[in-house]
Amino acid sequence: MQKQLMKIMQLRYWKYLIGLFVMIVGLQGMRSMTVVDKWQSSDQYYHSKQFIKDFKQHPKSYLQEDRKGHPKKQSLEAYRLEANPVFEQTYESGFMIYSPTMIVLIMIVFGAGLLTFANDRRTNFDTFLFSLESSRRRLYWTKLGYGIGTLLSSLLIGDVIYYSVLKLKIDASYVQLNIPTLIQREIGSLVLMLGIFTIGCLIGLLIGKLPTLLIGSFGFICSLSFAIPSMSDTRRFVMSRGSEQYGVNPDSNGGLLTKLLTMGDGQYRLYRNQQQTGLIIGLFVVTCLLLWGGAWIYKRLSLENKNQLVQIAGFKKPLVVIGTLYLAWLFGMNGVFSRQPYELLANHEKIVLVWVILRNIVIIGIIGIIGWLYTERPWQRFKNRRLS
Repeated sequence: MQKQLMKIMQLRYWKYLIGLFVMIVGLQGMRSMTVVDKWQSSDQYYHSKQFIKDFKQHPKSYLQEDRKGHPKKQSLEAYRLEANPVFEQTYESGFMIYSPTMIVLIMIVFGAGLLTFANDRRTNFDTFLFSLESSRRRLYWTKLGYGIGTLLSSLLIGDVIYYSVLKLKIDASYVQLNIPTLIQREIGSLVLMLGIFTIGCLIGLLIGKLPTLLIGSFGFICSLSFAIPSMSDTRRFVMSRGSEQYGVNPDSNGGLLTKLLTMGDGQYRLYRNQQQTGLIIGLFVVTCLLLWGGAWIYKRLSLENKNQLVQIAGFKKPLVVIGTLYLAWLFGMNGVFSRQPYELLANHEKIVLVWVILRNIVIIGIIGIIGWLYTERPWQRFKNRRLS
């Protein structure tokens, strides 16, 4: 029976899986050529007659600092190596995605997870799957196995192509890959992408209506770029007694995730402390728990509810409550909708943030009720009930 199920899955999904593979690998190939073109353009400038002339006539303008902050004199070749490396160390602490390629990749991975289960519901393929003798659990893990296997293999092959192109197209002295660091970064990136894919799968399982599914889910994934640094800001805000203490920003989860999400130039020291290792382990454990939770949800899905907004009735209220609290907190930590935490601490008004979040809960709740009244129209159901 398992062989028959795998044959059905292969016939159903091979086009989608090949498409996912081509998009991810192709994106990595395009990224490698972009990095090569960028480096070659800079290299041509640093080897131009004009630059060589300026460097010799005004050497003080090109002095760089050593690790202790003292200016150091360099030869022309040494300056080129430090000014135009392919990989360089960085200690950025903010949450930034430098490359548009990463944004596209996140959307592809998240969209693939989103449609893994939602597309079968939309095309009524679930009706056929549920009629088979295979258990829901086996259906879930078989389908997920094809998706995760294709995703991880695509990311690995794409990265191999990326680094191979750099090694072939750029002078070896400028491409000094640190293999242990590279392996560590790959593990962290794969875990992170697996987590994004899993979140997409869960949302695709729970939300039934396609417009709400697409708009709401991609809105949620975009909001994470604000939510991740806000988590660290909230912790520091609660623990800080004043703005000076709040201003000290050690490695935050946002900064650590930045080093995994960045696909631009940069050889990032990902694991220079235990916090980074703990973050990756924590992401993997949470992802495994979410995958297990997805199996529990898939087992309880009903074909009768496939056109409902939320596929399992028991999740409606928790989703509303969690969504309201999430938005209220997110807007509360955003200076556009309230006051900056730094300003509140400077004026000894920490309690004001609680009021802001409560205000946001009320406003979001009112908007939610209006939206529910518009979509559900309970008065029409009441009227139809009286007529019948």
